[in-house]
Formats: sequence, C-alpha cells, structure tokens
Amino acid sequence: MSTDDSHLSQAIEWLTQLQSGEFSPAQQHHLDTWRKANPAHEQAWQQAQLVWQCLEGLRGRSIPGKEPLLPEFHQRQIIKSGRYRLSLLAIASCAVLAVLIPLHYPPSLWRADYMTKKGEQRSLTLADGSIVTLNSNSAVSIHFDNQVRRVDVLQGEAFFAVVKAKQPFVVKTTDGEVRAVGTEFAVQLRESDTQVELVEGKVELQDESHQHFARLTAGQSAQIGNGQIQIDKSRQTDNFALWREGYLQFNGLPLEQAIAEINRYRPGRVVLLNSNLARQRVSGLFRLEALDQAILGFKAAVPQLQSFSFTSYWVVLR
Repeated sequence: MSTDDSHLSQAIEWLTQLQSGEFSPAQQHHLDTWRKANPAHEQAWQQAQLVWQCLEGLRGRSIPGKEPLLPEFHQRQIIKSGRYRLSLLAIASCAVLAVLIPLHYPPSLWRADYMTKKGEQRSLTLADGSIVTLNSNSAVSIHFDNQVRRVDVLQGEAFFAVVKAKQPFVVKTTDGEVRAVGTEFAVQLRESDTQVELVEGKVELQDESHQHFARLTAGQSAQIGNGQIQIDKSRQTDNFALWREGYLQFNGLPLEQAIAEINRYRPGRVVLLNSNLARQRVSGLFRLEALDQAILGFKAAVPQLQSFSFTSYWVVLR
C-alpha cells in the first residue's frame, strides 16, 4: 500500500468511527491532532468525506424483516456491529469506485455520446445526414441546435463527411476548433496538440484562445496547439486517415512515436525500454489487423532492436 493509500485508509477509519455515533471527545482530539500533523492527512480526510457523500442516498432507509428472534440487548449489539461493518464496506467500495471510474473513464469522457474501444471503428449518421467515423479508442459528444452543429472530439480521432446546411458545422477539441461546410476531414486529439487533415473542401481553424486563425484547402493538414496553428503542406492526401481503409503507415516516424501509434490499435501493450533507439526512424505500411508484422518490421529497420513477448498481448522492445 502506498503512503497516499495508507493515509486514505486511516481517514476512512476515522470517518467510520465518527459516523458510528460513539465518538468521544478524546477521539475527536486525536482526530484533530492527526489532521494537523501532516498536510497529506488533511487531504486524505477531505477525500474520505467526499467518498462518504456517495452514501447519502442510503442513509435513513430501514431494512424490512420479521420480528427479532434474539433478546433486545443482543439485537442492539448485532445491529451496532453490523452497521459499523456495513458502513466500512460501503465506504471502501465507494473509495474503490472513486479510483477506478476516473482511471478507466476520465471526467472528460463522462459527457460522451459515442465511444469506441481499442481496435474498434464505428460510423455514425448524424441528424443532418453528415457521417462521422470514429477511430480506435475514440469518443465524441454531439450538440445540434438552430444556431450550430457541433461535435466535440473528447478522445482519439474522427473522420467527418459533412453535408451542407444553414447552420455551421464545428468540430471542437481542447486545442481549438474546425469550421466546415460540405467537406471531408479528419481530426485527431493528441497529447500535445490536435491534428487536422483535409481531404476535400475547405475548413477554417482557430485556436482555443481565438487569437490565431487559418484556412486549409484540400490536401493540406495542420496542427493546433499551444496557442499556435502550423500548416503542413507536404503531406499527401492519399496518406490521410488511412485507418478508414484498415492501414497504418509510417513515413520516417521516430520509433517511439510509431510504437505509440501501434498501441492505439493493438490489444495489450508494446513497451520500448531502450531510450537510445527512440529516435530511430521507421517506415512501412501495415494492416491494422496484423500489427505484429509492424513489430517485425521495426526489428528489420533497427537491427540492434530486441523483442521479448511475455504473452500475445505484452511485448517489450529493447
């Protein structure tokens, strides 16, 4: 158990005793002393109180049953002990959920209307007839009204085939937004920026602060991030959104970035432990359904690279 987990466990124990109804002044003094002894204790106490709130809906409810079969004194002891154990179990369960839910479904995804898991792709027809194709491990939310047609890319990547309508079609990410009218383009939310690839038509880009603007024409791509918009005119349209055709392509991409791309699609995990090889560049065209061939291709391109497979899912490169 980590130090943070230990503090939270102590805080939950204190809170359970406090809520049991038998908390003496001496215990209150010990609790106050414990909270003041370490800032981490106070933080854990605040977290425990938040966890306790998820029990609010259960408090005050009676449990239906028959007449007691035990003497009243013993019944009180059992109820007291049972309530304590039930409270402790409920708090512990809420604590586990409070950790696991944000881990697997971070708050940014709680408003998602559509999601895909790793390796899954999905096409959606929106209310206006536009088509959105979600790439692997992606999530979007949809908002249409009389003024705007808006899609928020919350995670991953999506390809848009937009039909013309009176309302503007806007795709938003944390880095900025893309405005389009009757066009086809892809938007990928990455760790450090947002990648936009325009296949057909025109789109207007602006950063999150609305300080920078740019326009793309067919065959161009751009990155929006850190308050900047960078247009890349060298990329070829034929290479845009190849994942829709079931392919993943690398053109001189650093090995560490190529591995990160594979991990977006391949079940399990590929890990690179040799930092000296991270900048080695690799190229190739691979089927998404056979990405183990890409790993073999890396070994051919970087002869000093070694691979170890612990299972069919976990591969270590060094």
